[in-house]
Amino acid sequence: MLKKLTIILFLAVLVLSLQAQNFNITNERTFSVLFTQNIDTLENFHTSIRPFSKNEISNHDSLMNLLDIKSESKFLSAISNYGDVMPYEKRFIMELSPVINTGVTIEKSDALSQSLPELSFGVNLNSSIGKKWSMQFILLSDHSDYASFVDSLVQNKNISPGYGYSKDNQAFYGQGNITFTADEHFTFQLGYGKNFIGDGYRSLFLSDNANSYPYLKITANIWKLKYMALYANYQDIRGSNGNINAYSQKLSTVHYLSLNITRWWNLGLFESIIWQSQEDNFYRGYDINYFNPVILLRPIEFSQGSADNALIGGSMKFKIRKKNILYGQLILDEFNLNQLKARTGWWANKYGYQLGLKSYDFLTLKNLNLQLEYNMVRPFTYTHNFNPTSSISTLQNYAHFNAPLAHPLGANFKEATAGLTYHKKRWIFEGLATIAKVGFDTNNTTSIGQDVYIPNNDRAEDFGNFTTQGLTTDIINSTVKISYVINPKSQLLLQVGVTNRMYKNSTENTSTNLIFIGIKTAITNRYFDF
Repeated sequence: MLKKLTIILFLAVLVLSLQAQNFNITNERTFSVLFTQNIDTLENFHTSIRPFSKNEISNHDSLMNLLDIKSESKFLSAISNYGDVMPYEKRFIMELSPVINTGVTIEKSDALSQSLPELSFGVNLNSSIGKKWSMQFILLSDHSDYASFVDSLVQNKNISPGYGYSKDNQAFYGQGNITFTADEHFTFQLGYGKNFIGDGYRSLFLSDNANSYPYLKITANIWKLKYMALYANYQDIRGSNGNINAYSQKLSTVHYLSLNITRWWNLGLFESIIWQSQEDNFYRGYDINYFNPVILLRPIEFSQGSADNALIGGSMKFKIRKKNILYGQLILDEFNLNQLKARTGWWANKYGYQLGLKSYDFLTLKNLNLQLEYNMVRPFTYTHNFNPTSSISTLQNYAHFNAPLAHPLGANFKEATAGLTYHKKRWIFEGLATIAKVGFDTNNTTSIGQDVYIPNNDRAEDFGNFTTQGLTTDIINSTVKISYVINPKSQLLLQVGVTNRMYKNSTENTSTNLIFIGIKTAITNRYFDF
């Protein structure tokens, strides 16, 4: 996939130069602080399907003007010009800018003290032809050292959080898309990247936690409705040793409908299904039954007598006096109401929910924003049965590239988050705390429901299961950081901050402090609060 993206990027550069049209807007949270309030408080705007596209906000001057932040410094004003649009016969324009993540992190704990350099570099190319065709490509090479708890994940799973395959402190990240905007209602996008469904810090439907993946996305925005059909190709990389040809392929269809019932009430409906592309000696490929963009997948899955992995869910959002927003999600994997009423702790009652609050101009202070959120996911949610015909089990679990597709903690947890942000001109101040209680699996053969890669038919018990069972662990992450927007057009930030991580269970009790400073291009979210 990296080789293919490189070829596409090379061909795009040969065309030479584009007027920015329907590009994706970054979902990276620090840079998004600049415009999140403006978008969340718009009337009849669908905030739960991300990333947003520029044509969705093109009629809102308050949002588009964010790219014109002024600076009193002549030096900063000068470097803020790189990445400007270079027109070529007006119909074709190209924006080319570097991607840089460089800095240093100091890790201190009772057990060690070390300095961790960060070094990532790449290129960002945006291009468009006329008003209907747009292209975006980002390639990044990462050569960074990570804090000990992150490095443990890198070594065990061969992934760098949010990036691709990692070995010997080297990882690559890529994202790109070709977008055709048919008219003001319909958009078609062929891409390699990430998608996010929801209004929260986390998503229980589909998040940007895992690595990029190939996808085809069709969106329709009509009246008070926005509908998305997402066709994706996920990979299971276990046992591959980084060999792309050894990746196991699985395919997915996601449907999401967002309806603005009133000015203050939004309802969302979600469904997803995952199946493996190879069954025994038969290459199944993309099942035509799941390609129809408007059918309900769950009845189709049952009608086929299929063992494919299906999820359904619903979401709601309420605006209270415009600047206060209540939101939530409910995800259902499997469910039996009688067992739930009987409180038997049946293993297959697999579900999760999210409740959240956003308050903009908190305490009447302009640009001070508060976000509170609670997430709970039952054991075994997102997991699937063992496939006896495959050397790699659970190919149909809800995961990609050794990482969950929804919440970074997988399942079997309770979590509360609290975030406070403030921005003024180019300055962004952030504070975020996550408090989680997780029940970890203690081996890879018997599941208690947290690791989505352990088959759920290898469960320890059928009944008596409860959330946070297993090795019950408390994880508290607290981060304070200050960012300065060096270049809003290329999303380049100067950032400094401190993180404290506390990790406690019956076998371990540690506290780690991280002090970091660096220059960062805000292109994607990376989650280290696990």
